[in-house]
Amino acid sequence: MNVMRRLKSIASGRTSVSSDPGGDASTKRAKVDQDTEWKIHGESNLVERNATGLEQQMASASLGHVASKSGVDQLPKEICGMRIRDGKTSNHGDKEVEATVISGNGTETGQIITTAIGGRIGQPKQSISYMAERVVGTGSFGVVFQAKCLETGESVAIKKVLQDKRYKNRELQIMRLLDHPNVVQLKHCFFSTSEKDELYLNLVLEYVSETVYRVSKHHGRMNQHTPIVYVQLYTYQICRALNYLHNVVGVCHRDIKPQNLLVNPHTHQLKICDFGSAKMLLPGEPNISYICSRYYRAPELIFGATEYTTAIDMWSAGCVMAELLLGQPLFPGESGVDQLVEIIKILGTPTREEIKCMNPNYTEFKFPQIKAHPWHKIFLRKMPPEAVDLVSRLLQYSPNLRCTALEACAHPFFDDLRKPNACLPGGRPLPPLFNFTEQELSGASAELCQRLVPEHVRR
Repeated sequence: MNVMRRLKSIASGRTSVSSDPGGDASTKRAKVDQDTEWKIHGESNLVERNATGLEQQMASASLGHVASKSGVDQLPKEICGMRIRDGKTSNHGDKEVEATVISGNGTETGQIITTAIGGRIGQPKQSISYMAERVVGTGSFGVVFQAKCLETGESVAIKKVLQDKRYKNRELQIMRLLDHPNVVQLKHCFFSTSEKDELYLNLVLEYVSETVYRVSKHHGRMNQHTPIVYVQLYTYQICRALNYLHNVVGVCHRDIKPQNLLVNPHTHQLKICDFGSAKMLLPGEPNISYICSRYYRAPELIFGATEYTTAIDMWSAGCVMAELLLGQPLFPGESGVDQLVEIIKILGTPTREEIKCMNPNYTEFKFPQIKAHPWHKIFLRKMPPEAVDLVSRLLQYSPNLRCTALEACAHPFFDDLRKPNACLPGGRPLPPLFNFTEQELSGASAELCQRLVPEHVRR
């Protein structure tokens, strides 16, 4: 059934919107369980193969604008002819290292990978070795495997992606800028080649064993909802990390989803990972609209916007928060078009003004008028009203009406975390939440800063 027929059916009352906002969502939501942990970006960045009709028309303009752009910068000339097998490679940053490469793809269990770090500004090079332990994720652009540093015994995650020799890797360029307690740390990186002389970039990252996706599924298997304290902790740390990315570094992540949110199961510290879709959004520069995994894709992307803002990440954060509260995705669309239907079933038909805010160039279609479904009917169980309020502020059609990340951090839903005696279940201390840097609070009003940093922390 195409989008217009489905919406007309909902508008006429033939299809009800019940407390299960997805209607027939049980089948759709089962599909999310098939997602692979640590999945490499790529699948969500490609035009969906089954996109037809309305969906293609929505994005045709945006695809036309960006089809010729690779999204990456030219590599220095000396890199283009580099052959790693000979161990002759140049350093291109403090975290980029020379590599000694052995035969094989480096991901077989027990295989040892030896690289060299240091060697800049007169420092001696230092050899470091990793033993591959297991593959923890695969995708269309590469593989992530867990490894152990033989010198220190530390576990790391190594993300191995195919590298075009003509270009710099944008993910690497961005990750070298990042330093925040809620963002996964890049330790260093190295290049390797395959037997087919293909060049690979290997990002050595800190290893965190769990994800928000797995935590949520664990509670689901126990027929439980994720405890509110964990919803508060995870959502707060997502928003704090996004404030850092958006306002300090100037980066939009563009693929916030439960699988890309790492969680330490002991401290419950959260870290955003997978910057393969991330980009610095520049005013006037078009961007691809087929970005972000479908369930968490902001409506302006579905409407084919190419000059969007970091507000797309805030929509995704709202979807993740709602999923933690519900125990299942809020908008489980089966395609890009179906995703819009799922959103309209809950938020109602967007007004002409809201459509203009999402994409000023989108004026082709008139949608059947569907009323918004009240949020208190979506969250049937006894839900803190502050939680429902925050979700409603994040999931706004108009990007400029959504909470900013820092505003979200100050929301009353997180007041429990700011209490002097706040702790994890069992009495363990909370992870660091209020150690803001001056850069993180730059531009915030005195009132907002006072709200963000509790008095017992300021003393």
